[in-house]
Amino acid sequence: MKAVHFGAGNIGRGFIGELLHDSGFEITFVEVGQEIVDRINATHTYDLYIINRNYEKKTIDKVKAYSPITQEKEIIAAIVEADIITTSVWADNLPKIANTMARGLKARLAAGKSRVNIMACENAFFATNILKKALLNCTEGMTEDEMTKIGGFANVSVDRIALHSIKDGVSVPEIDEAFELVIEKNKLVDPSAEPIKGADYADNLDMYLERKLYMVNSGHAASAYLGQLYGCATVQEALANPMILEEAVGTMKEAAKVLVKKFGFKEADLQYFIDKNIKRFTFPALKDEVLRVGRAPIRKLAEQDRLVGPAKQAEAYGYEYKHLAKAIAAAFLFVNLEDDQAIEVQDFVKQNGIEKAITHYTNIQADTELFKVILSNYNDLLRVKK
Repeated sequence: MKAVHFGAGNIGRGFIGELLHDSGFEITFVEVGQEIVDRINATHTYDLYIINRNYEKKTIDKVKAYSPITQEKEIIAAIVEADIITTSVWADNLPKIANTMARGLKARLAAGKSRVNIMACENAFFATNILKKALLNCTEGMTEDEMTKIGGFANVSVDRIALHSIKDGVSVPEIDEAFELVIEKNKLVDPSAEPIKGADYADNLDMYLERKLYMVNSGHAASAYLGQLYGCATVQEALANPMILEEAVGTMKEAAKVLVKKFGFKEADLQYFIDKNIKRFTFPALKDEVLRVGRAPIRKLAEQDRLVGPAKQAEAYGYEYKHLAKAIAAAFLFVNLEDDQAIEVQDFVKQNGIEKAITHYTNIQADTELFKVILSNYNDLLRVKK
């Protein structure tokens, strides 16, 4: 079987690539980094390392890579013949791959090929829907009818720690053994099929997406944003601080209460979920930089995303949200000079003030109690930063 995967970064090679390989697919990576393309094609293999197995090496074979800059014809041909198409390029970058994918899918349609499963494996709500919108709006402009005829567009929920290190001058993926990949089965070409081994297949993806984003990602983000304020370079260093650990766990517990109310999760199950993920975050061998975890704060401060989403729902249910509000406030103080979104947020605050910034990026209105708590926390944390 043949897979085309857009993005050969840590998640691409370390998570989705590994699962596709173990499911019996030959993989064609689409990757803008020429060095990675050349390295994969030199041996048609790559190595990854499993952190909590004492960095055990695993070799992934039957792979090749193409550059969308210089080899689009080859990518289109690969899409025509693919049995599955996946992505891990960051949700913000899905519009950048849309034209190439659209050309490939149109060529597949013209060749009379069968429908193919297409999944955007991004850390965002309903990322495959975002991809579909990008395909509709790109210059190649696929229609809804064309997409229905050629693809099964299934959303997924992804969860795995995937980092990298330099070995012999080469960047290699390092992954946690534990992972979760939940696939929206009713959107697959064949809802009874399970194309990726090790994945879970669910009728209601919302509950899994929110559990992942509102608990795992909220705690992770809180650790990064507060950690930077207190001079920590990594999430592991941040969580060694009892105060930051309490805040991170607090965000997860506040989100858990919302999920129990909304979806009927059992409190004990979500407490186990919290404990399991804190154990993952604090694994001694990990060095997860706060700059990486906190990047793209505009997306992470969005109304439905990991911090604001559960905070607004907690407010609506009359539940506590003090830890989430503090994490939101800390996000407005995040500094990363190599992150365009972080730079934009800081510039907006300087030019317009924090009050306008809160509403601009989160859609939390100034007359709400949540707004007031965020603002109060921001002013308190600003003194920490100074």
